[in-house]
Amino acid sequence: MLVIGKLRWCAALLAGFAGAQVHAQPDAEAYPTRNLRLIVPFGAGGGPDAVGRQIAQGLSERVKRNVIVDNRPGASGLIGMAELARANADGHTIGAVSVSQAVIQAMAANPPVNIARDLAPVAHLVRQYTVLVVRPELSVKTARDLLQLLREKPGFHGFASGGNGTPAHLAGELFLRANKVQARHIPYKGMMPAVTDIIRGDVLFACSVTSNVAPLIQSGRLKALAMLAPKRINTFPEVPALAELGLPEVDMTSWTGIATPLATPLPLRQRLSAILREIAADPVHAKAFGMLGLEIAYLPVEPFGTLIQSEASRWARFVKETGLSID
Repeated sequence: MLVIGKLRWCAALLAGFAGAQVHAQPDAEAYPTRNLRLIVPFGAGGGPDAVGRQIAQGLSERVKRNVIVDNRPGASGLIGMAELARANADGHTIGAVSVSQAVIQAMAANPPVNIARDLAPVAHLVRQYTVLVVRPELSVKTARDLLQLLREKPGFHGFASGGNGTPAHLAGELFLRANKVQARHIPYKGMMPAVTDIIRGDVLFACSVTSNVAPLIQSGRLKALAMLAPKRINTFPEVPALAELGLPEVDMTSWTGIATPLATPLPLRQRLSAILREIAADPVHAKAFGMLGLEIAYLPVEPFGTLIQSEASRWARFVKETGLSID
C-alpha cells in the first residue's frame, strides 16, 4: 500500500510538471492578450510613419486590440530597432523594419543593433520605389535636364535625404555615380524637412521613396522627373523610368516588414504573420498603400528572414566597395 501510494504521488507530481510545461508554452491562438506596441523607427508625419499607421490600423481591426504606434526616430532607424531588440519577447512589441536599417548598420562603426542578428522576422509586407523630385519652379523638365544642370557646376548643388544611410541617401549616390556627376549630400532628420527645403529652393533635388512624396507630387508641390526603378509604377504612370530616357538604370527598391525581439516564440510570429497576410490580401488596405506608391508583396517568416540576411550582406558589400560613411 505504501509503495502504491508513493507511485500515485509521483504520478501526480509528474502530471503537475507536465501541466506546468504545457501552460508555459505561448498560446498562439489566444494571441494577442493585450494591446500591441508598434515601434516605427522614424518620426511622425513622414512616409514610414504613414506605412506604420496603415499596418497598425489593419492589425487593430483584426485582433480587436489597440495597436499603439511608438515613433522612435534616430540614426536612420537604428535607435528604434535597438529599442525593439531590448523589448519583452512576448509578441506584444513589434517593429517596422526596412531596408534603411540594412544600409545604416553597414555604414556605422558600432551600430547598436544588427537587424539580421538581433531581431526575429515576422513578415515582409510592402515594397516601394524611388522617385527623382525637384521643385516645380525649377527650369528642368526631365532627368537629363537636371544632369546638365549638375554638370555645369560640379559639386555645387545639393541633394537632400532623410539622413545618412536612408534609401534617399543611397539612391542619390547611385544616381550620381551612374551618371558620373557630382552633388553634395545634405542629410536631414527625416524626409519631411528635406522636401520642405526642396520646395523652398534651398536644395536642388532628392531621390525619395514614394511614400514620403506621393501627396506632394499629386498636389503639385513637387515635380517628379523619373522613377529609379526598372519600370513605371501604377501610382505615377506618367513618370518615366530612367532607362526610358536613355540613362543608366538605377534600381533602388525599398521594402518594409514586421519584426520582433529575437527570442519571440515562433508560434507567435507565425500567428502574427498570418494576420499580416490577411491585411495584404485586403483590397482596402492595398488601395491605401497604393496611394502612397507602395505595392503589396507579402512574405512569411522564413522567406522574410532570408531577405533580411541577403539585404544586410548586399549593403555591407556596397558600403565597403564605395567607402560611404555616416560622417
